[in-house]
Amino acid sequence: MEKNKKNIIDECYARSVDLLLKNSNKYGIMASTPNKKAIRAQYDNVFGRDASISSLGMIISGNKKLLSVAKRSILSLAKYQSKFGQISFSINPTQKENLFFYNGCIDSTLWWLITVDFYNKHSEDKDLYKKLQPKIKLALNWLFCQDQNNCGLLEQGEASDWADMMPSNGAVLYTNVLWVKVLDSYGFKNEKKLALDGLNTIFWPQLAKPKNSDYLKKEFYRLDIFKKIKKEIKVKDYYLNYISRYSGNERFDAHGNVLAILFGVADKNKSEKIINFIIKKRINKPLSLKVLFPIIKEKDKDWRDYMKFDNLDYPEQYHNGGIWPYVGSFWSMAIKKRKKNYAWLELERVAKENKINDWEFNEWFHGKSGKAMGMKGQSWNAGTFILAYHYLKGDFNF
Repeated sequence: MEKNKKNIIDECYARSVDLLLKNSNKYGIMASTPNKKAIRAQYDNVFGRDASISSLGMIISGNKKLLSVAKRSILSLAKYQSKFGQISFSINPTQKENLFFYNGCIDSTLWWLITVDFYNKHSEDKDLYKKLQPKIKLALNWLFCQDQNNCGLLEQGEASDWADMMPSNGAVLYTNVLWVKVLDSYGFKNEKKLALDGLNTIFWPQLAKPKNSDYLKKEFYRLDIFKKIKKEIKVKDYYLNYISRYSGNERFDAHGNVLAILFGVADKNKSEKIINFIIKKRINKPLSLKVLFPIIKEKDKDWRDYMKFDNLDYPEQYHNGGIWPYVGSFWSMAIKKRKKNYAWLELERVAKENKINDWEFNEWFHGKSGKAMGMKGQSWNAGTFILAYHYLKGDFNF
């Protein structure tokens, strides 16, 4: 890295540590810095998804104070786990509130399990993993119950993952990439093999080898669905967004595809295709990474009226083509093996985003204008930046 690039990255790292400490309380890490707007939207809660993702960076940082915040986050979420094993959308222990959102939240449980395993592998504290065994087993059981058609992949309702105002439903790429990571982390080898088969068959039909697919052989109707999707969709450069009933959604979900590279779902050939597609289509412009391409317009069949709520998911905004720095950090990690120098450049772009408005660490940015939007002082911006920094340095591997 050139000197000036290294300086902004180092400064962003230091600012990230400060922000995470600022956003912490006795229960763990809040989603963002408390202020009137954040408190009104409950961003001062400990979110199952946000806190788990933020904790990954805090764990690998080697900072004892941050490690303690990560541990408190893990334990607080475990305490409020549902009787069936689900980790909450968010919790407010001071008010004894336990929230599961409108249509539920499938990925909080996934990210919590990933973070518990990460904590066990990258901290000297081995007692937490043992202590949490009953909670871990319950969470895994809840997730296995989300495989509602016994296909090896998880199914979900609409708008029930991180993109909680978007039409993704059925078998969703992002969710099932996380599922593969969980299965791998907890030693479910056969289940992982089947889930990988499903993702690399029905979610990328043009490159699939149906004759070799146990996923397609498991029940006869899956081959019919596969043939229909392959005939209708010509996507060859990335995984489909989601599979719902007899159709596949071909919009490019950047978050899911980037995690597919990072967590080993995509092989070298597919990883190259995804990376080249992002660069060719300038999805990593004007800032780090737009999370959806192409955007959904009001006339499109994917449009939902709830996307108008609070003026959030209009085109180029929020999950509908908005730019999220925390996803940009995952993107920089995903391209390390293919383009190491480029990875540092992309992380520098994330640092520049976090620096906007004197280090506001804004939640997201407008996909076209680059205008800072959303909550200020977003914890997972800081946590994933720290995570990416150590990953690019070679301090750990997923």
